[in-house]
Amino acid sequence: MTSKTPLLFLLLTLSSLFFEPAEAGDRLISRACQNAPVPGTCKLCVESDYRSSKADTTGIVNVIIDCLISHSSYLANKMSSLASNPKYSTAKPAHEHCFLHCSDAKKALNSAVVGLNNGVYDFAELSLRESAIDQSACRNEFMSSRNMTNVPENVEFDLKVFDILSETAYIIIEKLAVIN
Repeated sequence: MTSKTPLLFLLLTLSSLFFEPAEAGDRLISRACQNAPVPGTCKLCVESDYRSSKADTTGIVNVIIDCLISHSSYLANKMSSLASNPKYSTAKPAHEHCFLHCSDAKKALNSAVVGLNNGVYDFAELSLRESAIDQSACRNEFMSSRNMTNVPENVEFDLKVFDILSETAYIIIEKLAVIN
């Protein structure tokens, strides 16, 4: 009977290692995303990353910022492609400027990750705001009527997703700043 006790303890310990973090991760993801402007978009982003099931709150924000970096990269590549497409020649300057804004947003997001991981939440928030301003500048390139028709729907969609995820990350970082 005594020899079974350590084995039972070991089995219980191992089972909690495999099953508890996922449940805890799911609860944390739900809590982190519940205050997002669009919780479903937040959850899709976070759950798409393998790190999220074992992430703490900072890790979840890192995953969201990685989604933002991915969107910035996609948008920068798309703008570069559109700028070189003769079909969109009337909006070439807008596409070129937007490419630069997306590239700047990506740099700011990388700075936000550094601030976040070092516990300098004010810097992370500031960098996140800077990336949002860069993406807004990209959107503003297309606000004039002559350029408005030169924005593909998927680009418009990705700009909206960027806004949603930026606001979500900002909300969570604000809470981290208050807690710590």
